Amino acid sequence: MHYRAIQPHPRLAKYIECFWTLEGSSRPASISPEAIMPDGCIELIFNLADPFKRYHANNKIEIQPATLIAGQMQRFAMIEPTGGVKLFGIRFHPGGAYPFLQFPLSDLTDQIINFEDIANRLGRELTEKIQTARSLRERLRIIETVFLARLDSRYETCGTVRVVVALMIQKDGMIPIERLQKMAGISERQLERQFQTQVGLTPKFFSRLLRFQKVFKAVTQNRNLGWSFIASECGYYDQAHFIHDFKAFSGQNPSAYFNEDHRMAEYFTRKNRMSDFYNTIA
Repeated sequence: MHYRAIQPHPRLAKYIECFWTLEGSSRPASISPEAIMPDGCIELIFNLADPFKRYHANNKIEIQPATLIAGQMQRFAMIEPTGGVKLFGIRFHPGGAYPFLQFPLSDLTDQIINFEDIANRLGRELTEKIQTARSLRERLRIIETVFLARLDSRYETCGTVRVVVALMIQKDGMIPIERLQKMAGISERQLERQFQTQVGLTPKFFSRLLRFQKVFKAVTQNRNLGWSFIASECGYYDQAHFIHDFKAFSGQNPSAYFNEDHRMAEYFTRKNRMSDFYNTIA
């Protein structure tokens, strides 16, 4: 698999973390379903090759649409390619999708759905144009043209949410919600309502995701120091709290997860992000 991230147009940079591609010539014989874990971002993904399967807890297998939007996820999703892989994606900053979608992002939480179901005409138009584009450069031009035209200041993510999100990312979620609420100068209920609308999660849950995502960097840097050290480094009360959260978001305990190869999932953890991409929201 080959993954590539591309910076967006400067006018889109505070809304979009990056455009990305993931390509593989054929389905490896050894590949199995992988857990794609929540990271606090909403993604719009165009599949330009063979479809993907999603496995549900009730043993249901769902074929993913050619153009899908993945809302904020509160747990992992089990995904598997059925053949060649060629994806083109847009990863929004937390809160960055709101000015384009123009409805409460909590409506998408824990959903991976056909983009045409929420953006009928736009969804069909974008799917057709992206599918028939002859190059990555052309796809980027199409997306940037459409998104720049769709920017609407009436749906601008409010400054309060942008500032709070940026600080939470900077601190890897290790900052008390009470401090954020006081800094924002609004009530806890107001902050939570604005977060639900513009980010799709509560501030408390978003903090949990950021601490969880910090684990991947911490393991890379400190694997030999043990799980108790990593738990403390990532803001968990103790090792049991850390293991509980890790299993809730990944489906496995940390020892089992890091002893396996994850061909796709690793590309979507925050340890592989270009840090300046996801700190431009403020």
